[in-house]
Amino acid sequence: MSMLKRLWSSTEKNEKRNKEDHVEEIKEVQPYNPFTELLFLEHHKDIVNLLIKIDSKRCVTAADDCLAIVWDIQFGYRLVTLCGHSRPITHMMQLPSHSHTHRLVTSSSDKQIRIWDLDTGDCLDVLTEHQTSVRCLLLLENTKSFCSGGENLCLWSNKGTLLTTWTGQAEEEKNINFMLQIKNARLITASEKNLAVFVIGADGALSLIKQLPPHREPVKSLINIQEDVFASASLDGTIKLWRTDSLLSHRSFNVVSEPEGPNKTFPYSVQCMMCLHERYLCAAIGTGFAIYDTDIGEEILHKTNAHHSKINHITFACDGLFLCTGAVDGSIRLWSCEDIIRDSLVGSRGEAAKILHQTGSNTSRFYDIWPHMDELKVSLVGECLAHDGPVQALLNSDEESLVSCGVDGLVIVWKNENIQMTKRNHVLQTLSPCDGIV
Repeated sequence: MSMLKRLWSSTEKNEKRNKEDHVEEIKEVQPYNPFTELLFLEHHKDIVNLLIKIDSKRCVTAADDCLAIVWDIQFGYRLVTLCGHSRPITHMMQLPSHSHTHRLVTSSSDKQIRIWDLDTGDCLDVLTEHQTSVRCLLLLENTKSFCSGGENLCLWSNKGTLLTTWTGQAEEEKNINFMLQIKNARLITASEKNLAVFVIGADGALSLIKQLPPHREPVKSLINIQEDVFASASLDGTIKLWRTDSLLSHRSFNVVSEPEGPNKTFPYSVQCMMCLHERYLCAAIGTGFAIYDTDIGEEILHKTNAHHSKINHITFACDGLFLCTGAVDGSIRLWSCEDIIRDSLVGSRGEAAKILHQTGSNTSRFYDIWPHMDELKVSLVGECLAHDGPVQALLNSDEESLVSCGVDGLVIVWKNENIQMTKRNHVLQTLSPCDGIV
């Protein structure tokens, strides 16, 4: 290779590396960020790790202080505190309503599973037969049962009756961290690097039928894509797609040859995944995120450095207008296509408006529009800063708000300013002069 070619090649590589290392920064003025009104929900005394939605007005959080708290996220106050676990809560799951009672199941490293009445805060049942630390829970669809995973795998009725227990003999079969239901009454479990397949018999018995080829590093996420496809992702960054009929991996994304990085920081690890339209896989990868088309096996977007540190959680907000990322650096960032934002909020007639007109759609969700775009480009359009430490989880509450929780023990409701102003104006308009408004 000539000296000129070497210099040219070196320059191209440096430019590419500098471009990839660049972290986009937001300007002080954020005209497209709607989350400017905040409600601080303070009662937890330790790291808040878990956050699930009950309905449009309520959510539940769980923390390392052994408490789960039901919050009113419309007005920002605590409704009930679920107190009873003696060690941190590891998982939460809502059960189908029974006799007009809204029930929640919590698991803990105290070896207990508790069933709660979400409206009163009463503990309806304490399940102790799991006998080991409970790491995860899974509600089984189209059945009246759920599973708990840890060193054991247990099947329970929704009333809290233990139906069957399976105990692993080999070390790689223990410590189940994730579970997934697939068709034909089967379960996928993830224990460290290993994936196993179980079948639930007609008599309710659990049977191990297959061990799948393991990941190189521990599995960090496990989700369904379609009825016939599920995905697993690991600390080394590899995302595998599996067929539910053959139980073979037919496609991989983000395969990294040297995943450990400096000091074994695993800079390409996958922390979180979500699926859209049973086709598009969105993953938090290291300090960035990527979107894959699982049907054709292509990466359609990869933002390598979206934050200055790893992203812990991702979700969509404002009916899909924004992709939200919460990271270890304590920030929550909002991403979208600027054309879509302008067309939705300002009413301009850009590329997104043309696509909507051509497709006859009235949505502003950018994941509905991107399949029709020649090239998907997303930009940083907003940043939410209030957490004093890593953001652990995000929750989309319809168009009205975004909820976050973090290592600082805070739960924050980020209110959509535009909707709040509309509500206040409506209240003022309904008040007559005789009510004291002049």
